[in-house]
Amino acid sequence: MKLSLKLEGFENYLEELVKAGKDIDRIAEEGLEKGADIFISGMQRRAPFGRIRTRIRKSAIGRDGNKRYLYVGVLRDSSAEDARIANVWEFGGRTAPSSKYPRRKPRPGIRARPFIRPSLCQDAGRARKEMEDVFQEWLKK
Repeated sequence: MKLSLKLEGFENYLEELVKAGKDIDRIAEEGLEKGADIFISGMQRRAPFGRIRTRIRKSAIGRDGNKRYLYVGVLRDSSAEDARIANVWEFGGRTAPSSKYPRRKPRPGIRARPFIRPSLCQDAGRARKEMEDVFQEWLKK
């Protein structure tokens, strides 16, 4: 389970930084890092148990033309098993009857205990504020 963060909606800040002659790429990457840290702390605080909590992290910043992005969550490159476990905890899981015992009723499985979606909803304002603060700080320099 992962979340992709993209730097969008900061056009006015970026234009001001260009006028000031600042290194926009470095500033944008610093802003992304700060915003991602807010989401990581929220996800870790809400994670259902320690194994998932310790696996929540951010990827390196990726580049696609002028765009900068990174991924936050339980990333598959660290442990595919932990990513599957996190997915089940986020969305829940039902166990279906197996082909060996087709008449068996499905068991209730695991109920969802989301920790990523609540972080996105509840921490988005704080993350955006943190990113805006990075831009404001660079404009003052």
